[in-house]
Amino acid sequence: MKGSSLVRLAIAFLMSVTIALVAQEDLDENPKAETQGQSENSTKTKTDQSSTTSSEEIKKADLYVNSKSSFEISAQDDSSTVDYIEYKIGESDYAKYTSPITILKEGVNRLTYRAVDKAGNKEPAKALVVVVDNTAPTVKIVPSEILYNLDGYNFGSKNVTYTISALDTLSGVKEIKYSINGGDMRPYDNQPIKLEKAGVNLIKYSAVDNSGNSSSEAILVVTLDDVKPEIEIQGNTPLVIIDGKTYSRKGNSFTVKAVDGQSGIKRILIKVDNAPDFVAYAEPITIDAQGEHTIEAKAIDNVGNESETKKVSFSVDVNPPTTQIRKIEAGSNGSKPTTASSESTSTTPTTSTKPTQPATPPPAKK
Repeated sequence: MKGSSLVRLAIAFLMSVTIALVAQEDLDENPKAETQGQSENSTKTKTDQSSTTSSEEIKKADLYVNSKSSFEISAQDDSSTVDYIEYKIGESDYAKYTSPITILKEGVNRLTYRAVDKAGNKEPAKALVVVVDNTAPTVKIVPSEILYNLDGYNFGSKNVTYTISALDTLSGVKEIKYSINGGDMRPYDNQPIKLEKAGVNLIKYSAVDNSGNSSSEAILVVTLDDVKPEIEIQGNTPLVIIDGKTYSRKGNSFTVKAVDGQSGIKRILIKVDNAPDFVAYAEPITIDAQGEHTIEAKAIDNVGNESETKKVSFSVDVNPPTTQIRKIEAGSNGSKPTTASSESTSTTPTTSTKPTQPATPPPAKK
């Protein structure tokens, strides 16, 4: 039977019963029957009888299958010829078996069967409790921290781990498989998965239940961001160094900038002078108080990577210089300026530019 699995039930009438791959349960020859619908005989008998789905019944089931599975029943009699085999599903009436049986209804189904020989002898009824599960399990992957989504791309830090879980309410989960970055699918051992490669990573995962239903392969694409942001502190006026000491001009404003090439900057934190804690940076910082000061800054990106702390130290001098003036006495020595005296005597002979007048002669004697 193409595309289906066939379960053969070999019934040895008046002998020990042999059933391949399944366990069986003895029933009363005439169990209480409340007909919910009559099975129809065809090349492949199908039924839509109601079935229960209690957890206890599921656990006690003999077999987990899906509707691709078929059941073939055969019988033999050591004394007389087998006349027919009859069966029923659930509480329906017995129907003669003519061809392999397929059960379409999901849930717990009881397949009861027996053989009757030509002498009218009926075998004590046997039953097979089957869970029919046509629904694939649901499977999901959960990161240990919420991933940051930027324009449809997932980002996570190297500290994030990933746990895969699956759920199947009928037959139960048989196995979960996964692969990383195109590797072979391997069984998931219920241990958190940790990514090691920086950059883009691919986690592929799926699950199969005990009835053979497989979920579609799901893929999680996540970028492992292990790069720290970069940060800098800039003043709108350059700091100056005088005699080995750094000064900031009064009114200077400091701007803090951070960059991150992957998940992006989440927040910038600053601490000024002796503040006990870092606080969120909101606007440029201006310090006009006299004395020595420090500005510290750091940045955190959207997956938790923290930059190195940047620190700027400087002094602010708000006291203006003072000037003095005083009278300088004449003739003072030292560094005081001197002035020329009007009474200074020159040792250099001088020459008059006026013409020389002749001397007046003395008066004559009488």
